[in-house]
Amino acid sequence: MTSFLRLIATITLALELHLAVLVASEPTVNSIDYSNPDAYTAISDTLGSAHAIAEQASALKGNDSRATIKNVLEWMDANLSYDGTKAYEWRNYDTVVEQGCYGGCADQAIVCGVLLQAAGVPTVWVKTMDVPWIWDLKKGRSFKSWSGHVFLEVYLDNQWVLLDPGAKQIYMHYSPESRILPGDRFAYHKGNDPQQMVMSLQWEQWKEQTNSYFSQLDDSMLPVDIKDVAFVGVDAYVIGNNPHYKTLSESARQRGWTVRRSFNSDYDNLLPLAQGQVLLIETQGGAPIVPLDVLERVYPGASKGLKASDGVVRVGSTTIAFVDCSTSDSGKPPQLPMFDQQR
Repeated sequence: MTSFLRLIATITLALELHLAVLVASEPTVNSIDYSNPDAYTAISDTLGSAHAIAEQASALKGNDSRATIKNVLEWMDANLSYDGTKAYEWRNYDTVVEQGCYGGCADQAIVCGVLLQAAGVPTVWVKTMDVPWIWDLKKGRSFKSWSGHVFLEVYLDNQWVLLDPGAKQIYMHYSPESRILPGDRFAYHKGNDPQQMVMSLQWEQWKEQTNSYFSQLDDSMLPVDIKDVAFVGVDAYVIGNNPHYKTLSESARQRGWTVRRSFNSDYDNLLPLAQGQVLLIETQGGAPIVPLDVLERVYPGASKGLKASDGVVRVGSTTIAFVDCSTSDSGKPPQLPMFDQQR
């Protein structure tokens, strides 16, 4: 009987989480009535104590909206510190202020937004995701983290402008119709209640919502995928042992590159040949097969590529990619990193 009750409890919890996603507002950018700014000074009950927010906002209210924004941001700097461990739990104004810290852009935007609203500055929350991340999701490419940002739209000098609270920047030449925001971020959800919108603070619910939305998003709404490129007239040079030099060379040919030379010795003579082109280097367990001191005699700073997330470094006009071949013993070509040879 006890096992049955536990099973029922588990199922109930799963259903509640799924239901929470269903009842949350579906991501949209078309729900804001920009002709009625005053509608966006009303603070949702979910965001904290109205009395506490109003009291603090009153102390920060300036002679005009611009002064108020400045006062709010300076107060936040003086009273809130960063604590990344708080980024994955729902926290409203009351909790953030009580704990004296914010976990990321979401709760930072919540505190800033409610203080501005209470001080009479119309404010709308804007959720975005980084365009490269969106393409990684849609193309099934691996990514290390879910990458997005929360902006605020504020009514300033009789126009709607964009505010980035974390960067303390106001973008004056702004249209609310814009979908691509600073930092190559795609705006996909606007609203007046961050909890109902679902922020990254509601981590699992937010990931489910975000995955569902962008998996179905029409590709034509996005800028080009800068990782999905084919180079014309690119020569590639490969440093690898048998059999990995063969699979690396095949991967390069699949990109449309011409493999000019593969080698694993005579580095002093052969390394300079790759200047101005692409140099692919086999690594095993994070270690390149070419001695780093030898490599850096020709390409100073090349070892920085070992610390880069994609294994790619640009040295002068040469693009160097360190490719992990430790998992490609099956004979399948290793997956080359997607990169812009001109970067």
